[in-house]
Amino acid sequence: MPDPVLSHVRLPPSEAIRYFRQKVNVPTERWGELESAAHSRAFAVAGAASTALLNDFKTAVGRALSDGTTLQEFKKSFNSIVKKHGWDHTGTPGWRAKVIYETNIADAYSAGRYRQMTTPEALELYPYWRYVHHECAHPRPMHLAWSGTILLNSDSWWESHYTPNGYNCHCTIEVVSEARMRRNQWTVDKAPPIDLKPWRNPATGEIIHVPVGIDPGFQHNPGLEWAKAEKARQASAMTPLTHVKGQPVEALPEQERQAVQKKQIKQLASMERPTGIVDAATLSEHVKNLLGSKSRQVFLSSETLMKNQTHHPNISPDDYADLAAMIADPDYVLKEKQEGRLTLLAGTGRPYRIVLKRTQNGNENFILSVTDIGDHHFAQLVRNREVLFDKRHKEKK
Repeated sequence: MPDPVLSHVRLPPSEAIRYFRQKVNVPTERWGELESAAHSRAFAVAGAASTALLNDFKTAVGRALSDGTTLQEFKKSFNSIVKKHGWDHTGTPGWRAKVIYETNIADAYSAGRYRQMTTPEALELYPYWRYVHHECAHPRPMHLAWSGTILLNSDSWWESHYTPNGYNCHCTIEVVSEARMRRNQWTVDKAPPIDLKPWRNPATGEIIHVPVGIDPGFQHNPGLEWAKAEKARQASAMTPLTHVKGQPVEALPEQERQAVQKKQIKQLASMERPTGIVDAATLSEHVKNLLGSKSRQVFLSSETLMKNQTHHPNISPDDYADLAAMIADPDYVLKEKQEGRLTLLAGTGRPYRIVLKRTQNGNENFILSVTDIGDHHFAQLVRNREVLFDKRHKEKK
């Protein structure tokens, strides 16, 4: 059987994954330390006060989004993570794993769906949104009452009532076109009243007023909060430097160019929430040709960096800054199965595997992943992959 939280979702997970990856780990001692809206930008598990523990949980949830990991599979990962870190959690393992899994999956899909529903094209094609309550064993009376409500997509009611509106809430919001309104003879409703009830946050003692029918902690629209955060981040997004002191970067001597690239990479990697894209390295002419590219310039995007930071938290901003030198002068270049990609092996004392990709038109190159590998893995890759370049013996092919 499909997971109940996902059974009604028809969203390709790309936006949900993107939303989840931009979250920053925030250790907490207990539930309620983070404000409701803050969960759109922070990944937290109540009682998980260790960054390493949080990172393992985030990796497991991220795998569930990208690979379709089931709840049963996630429970196995949960047990392994708990054992690894010796985490003393509240509740039974099965219940706690279920809460972490379903809450984060539903939150990510909600934000991703909202992102799709609020594109200029979608807003124009579907000017109305409809609240839909899906059948479940224990329906909430207020959610049943809201089911079928049709409002303009710009109505402020959606700011607090966009789904999910509680733990294990299966309600969704669907888009409605003018044609569908006419076909079903539907009319726009008046927004249901928003009655507030006081709720005392057990962690802070603060009294918060939450709309009746919505569980505390769910009184926000994750997609809207994500959009607000993205707008603020874009205002300070990094862009590749083109000139330094009036001189084009590509015209700088190699050592000076690498110093500029190194500074940009470190600045991006040091941001709490990296945003933008930087000029990370310059390929040698030979490696450029092996990649089948028209450009020697290599970019690093914040999205790739954040994904890499999640899977490889031990790589520091200083380590990332060394990419400029390693990509410019790799020890080995290995062939990748997929056309337009190469693996570079480089690093003194601490070897790294760097995967590069060129765009389909060959005009741009990007870093896909950076992994620090041991000497054994380094030797294994050289032994098992087709070597296109070996710095010790120059070109092999």
